[in-house]
Amino acid sequence: MAASDLHDTPMGNTSLASSIGAASKTKTAKESKTRELYSSTIGRPPFAYAQIEVVQNHQSQESQGPLDALQVRSYCDAALKQFLGATGAAMPLDLLKLDGNEFWVRLPREDMGLFAAALAAWSSVSRGGTATALRLRASGNWLGSLIGRSQQQALWNGVAT
Repeated sequence: MAASDLHDTPMGNTSLASSIGAASKTKTAKESKTRELYSSTIGRPPFAYAQIEVVQNHQSQESQGPLDALQVRSYCDAALKQFLGATGAAMPLDLLKLDGNEFWVRLPREDMGLFAAALAAWSSVSRGGTATALRLRASGNWLGSLIGRSQQQALWNGVAT
């Protein structure tokens, strides 16, 4: 062997990333004849939404009136305070809608797990012997999907809305 045969020859730029990028450019140019006018990625929303049902076991003959915003807020505050202490009572909640024994709230997305756990752990018994609990029916980052799910359940349960 000659001395010139022992030396490696220099290679050009053959990085894997550049070859993958070149291959993907040629595939998309051949496959797609349409142009993308606008694209957007939806990030994490700042709020989460929850649909909650108030479940009461009436031991007395007294009729409970319809829910009001103050009553709903006191139920949520009691559950949060019992589960998380003073920190839980400071959780910001926005009451969006009251409908019979159900209500919808908006809260920070990061707090949704703590809120759900607080609701699951809480129950109350009033002087009249009425046990009250809060049942989380649905939760999510998009209010429209929650409303759609509740309407779908009403359809399958035979309840017209």
